[in-house]
Amino acid sequence: AEAIERLEAGLELTPVSPSARPDVFATLGRAYAAAGRLERAARIYERCLEEVAEESPQDLAARVRFTSHLGHALAELDDLDGAQSLLDAALDAAEEMTAAFSRVQLYRSLARHADAQGRPGAALDYVRRAVALLAATDDTLDLARAHLLSGRILMTHGRPDAAGLHFDLAERLFGKNAEAVDVANLYTDQARRAVALGDGEEAVRRAGAAIDAVGDDYPREKGNAIWALAEGLALGSDADGADDAFRRATDLLAEQSHRRDYV
Repeated sequence: AEAIERLEAGLELTPVSPSARPDVFATLGRAYAAAGRLERAARIYERCLEEVAEESPQDLAARVRFTSHLGHALAELDDLDGAQSLLDAALDAAEEMTAAFSRVQLYRSLARHADAQGRPGAALDYVRRAVALLAATDDTLDLARAHLLSGRILMTHGRPDAAGLHFDLAERLFGKNAEAVDVANLYTDQARRAVALGDGEEAVRRAGAAIDAVGDDYPREKGNAIWALAEGLALGSDADGADDAFRRATDLLAEQSHRRDYV
């Protein structure tokens, strides 16, 4: 809520267009999504697309960026057909682009969408395209995030062993420069992998590190970390601790309108 207030106040004080500062509007949309206000996030991205089309129709990078964000928001809202239509259009536009960053964003959105549709092969193919583009740049942070997404997709399809390599690569690439939310997501995914491999102790350790990393700034990520902690405690036969953690995670995620079945 605090981040939303700061961003909205900044835009009111110094109005800018989505083409001039796409990062500001993308961050604002993500802040609303993190707060469970997905409809508001989708409206922001829709407005950005309209303004870009009107003011800078030649700005393909901005079009692809906001289309990717809107497609992800629609997928979270269960409008998978609408999301697919948008992402297909963005993919066509991206063929005209040379900006690697925008294409990487699109490939990651397409990967998440394909995974949500139960098409792991297509999802991993899109992530590989993103990794190939990022490997040719110095953008280690986004490369780390791409490996994290690869590992997550492999995990959702029952391949924890294969996911481990991607998580290890992500951890090395993040290094000491990662944002708190990136660290929390990494440790939470590693905790889930430990659960899948039957290592409750490691799951509890990693989940605890995720909770410490994220604090109270990202409630959805904290809820996911607590859920992973609960699974680790359950695996270690701490029924009371697991029950308490499951309750805390459920309450926190419910406040954010977050569905546990969507990655």
